[in-house]
Amino acid sequence: MSFTLSDDHFKRLFPAFIQLDLAGNIVSVGPSLERLLGPGLTGRPFFETFKVETPRRIVSAQGLNDQREVTIMIRAGKTDLRLRGIVVRSAESICLLVGHVPDVNAEEAAFMLRMSDFSPADGSLDLLVAAHLRKGLLQDAKTLVMELQEKSAEADALAHMDPLTAVTNRRGFFRKLEERLSIARAHNTPLTVGVIDLDGFKPVNDIFGHAAGDQLLFQSGARVREIAGPNGIVGRLGGDEFGIILPELGDEAEILEIGQRICDALAEPFKVKEGIARIGASAGFAAFPHAGDTTETLFERADYALYHSKQQERGRPMVFTSQHEREIRYQSSIEQGLRESADDEFQIVYQPIIRAADGKTTGVEALARWTSPLLGPIRPDIFIRAAEQNGAVSRLTRILLRKALNDARHWPDDVQLSFNLSAIDLSSPESASLLQAIILDSGFPPQRLMFEITETAIMQDFERALECLGLFTAMGVRIALDDFGTGYSSLGYLQKMPIDRLKIDRSFTLGLMTRRGTRSIMRSIVTLCKSLDIECVVEGVSNGRQAEILREMGAPYLQGFHFSRAMSQTQLLEYLTPAAGSDCSTHDPDEDLRRMA
Repeated sequence: MSFTLSDDHFKRLFPAFIQLDLAGNIVSVGPSLERLLGPGLTGRPFFETFKVETPRRIVSAQGLNDQREVTIMIRAGKTDLRLRGIVVRSAESICLLVGHVPDVNAEEAAFMLRMSDFSPADGSLDLLVAAHLRKGLLQDAKTLVMELQEKSAEADALAHMDPLTAVTNRRGFFRKLEERLSIARAHNTPLTVGVIDLDGFKPVNDIFGHAAGDQLLFQSGARVREIAGPNGIVGRLGGDEFGIILPELGDEAEILEIGQRICDALAEPFKVKEGIARIGASAGFAAFPHAGDTTETLFERADYALYHSKQQERGRPMVFTSQHEREIRYQSSIEQGLRESADDEFQIVYQPIIRAADGKTTGVEALARWTSPLLGPIRPDIFIRAAEQNGAVSRLTRILLRKALNDARHWPDDVQLSFNLSAIDLSSPESASLLQAIILDSGFPPQRLMFEITETAIMQDFERALECLGLFTAMGVRIALDDFGTGYSSLGYLQKMPIDRLKIDRSFTLGLMTRRGTRSIMRSIVTLCKSLDIECVVEGVSNGRQAEILREMGAPYLQGFHFSRAMSQTQLLEYLTPAAGSDCSTHDPDEDLRRMA
């Protein structure tokens, strides 16, 4: 069979061809195989370089019959690949056209292969090529190319559709966003991007099952698509998150009106096979050109508006505004300040942990503070979150741990240091080893050190976190689970963790005097700790009545403004001396504040 296609056109249609002479020597190879195997294949014996099966092993050129489908085994580096192809034989030469990649038998090989290496669109097109070869129609290049284009369009549509919800998938959504944004730029017309997050979707999965969750996602996509109208584009971005593109819409009032319709529609009951499910939704929007002029910027700012919607007005839409722009710039300046910061810009203050029975200070929690020379004092929750996001938190941990351990060496021997770790500090044994070295170099007894971790931090990679915690406990460091009651609070996980102490979140303490249920929960947690032989610290004790209630229910350790606010090392040393034998019921926190002022 002869080819009437030009060389360039041929290579574009079949980028992984191998051409042989009738003796079985390689005459030329396509660009894809040169990429995979490197140059220097030309002139080599084909059957010494490749293995071929049909499925029987073929060892000579005589076995490569015209239009025969074969499996070709290729070794790329240390990876064996199995690729399929079809033989095209003429009186002068033999050509193997390598098609799609169904038999790749090594996971690590996936990164080496691209669909464009084997066909002009997706991998199903080699079947169409094979059909043309059998019919002897390859000479009709125009017909072949037209059919390939039609199949490419069909494959493209399928490749950009979310099969569960029948809306555009994430890849297709961003492609459409780029296309529509280009049109908006060219015609100077507005465009709005929205991100929608379902509130309460996980409980539907937990109560009704994943099948019901899938039904709910399908119906959610249909409801959003109906409101978006014929010109709008709806995509599923992943999980229970949807995106929406609204061309030629930029008025804030109109955006909020459509956003509210979406939130209201998703708050309506859903009929699933297992019953009636109810959820809600929050939405964030960003409009071109005011909020940005690139797909990345618009999406990020719509997502930023969504974050604020969930934090401040859950169930309602929010449009990215100039105020959000100022917040982002402030956040960027904080991140830049962290990157350029000197070690001495960071300080530590300390808050005592009190034994309820006699008011004795048994421990002190180290709290981070940062005063930027350009920005001034930055709230801890803001700069620590920024440090976690830009990767600077490990450096901060090491700086602050060294300072805290040095300060703690001057405390009474019966006062313990509590120090907070982030999720990133527990992300690898290497990170944990660096902290181990700091502890050993300090000369501070590891038995007097307690690392505080949150449930959220340990659950990001439970097994890896356990491995890191094991390194600390092996040297005598104790572990406290912070903010207990606000995260997973799973007793199953609690049994697996090397936990010495639970710290009950301050949100429970706030409801002690007003909610009977809160007292019952608090009492149950205190009892649980006693049963598990785990220490228990109640945070956020702000007045004497709370302290009295907690002592009556048997809470062993208390912490909060009622006893003392955070103080410097100098103030702490002064505090520890008179507080050593005092009773927390008679201790005067106002005197502490006067002394610190």
